Amino acid sequence: MLRTLGATRVQLIAAYALEYLMLGLATAAFGVAIGSLAGWGIVSKLMTLPFMWLPGPAFGAAFGALIVTLIFGLWGTFSALSRKPAQVLRSL
Repeated sequence: MLRTLGATRVQLIAAYALEYLMLGLATAAFGVAIGSLAGWGIVSKLMTLPFMWLPGPAFGAAFGALIVTLIFGLWGTFSALSRKPAQVLRSL
């Protein structure tokens, strides 16, 4: 829609990159929180072992998920930007 209103390609890519970055951050934060909580519950309650949370692997996995979200999101954006706006709007 912004392209039909005159936004440049760089502006669109920056807007979509910010959108996918925010989406990835929210998903990564949710994943780390819920995954840590589930891990704590399983290890401490079900297995009756002491639980130790390791921030390195947790944030590493979150960063990896963020990068994958950004790459695949922009990949889809580039394919949509390579076509005329009317074609993309009609296919929705």
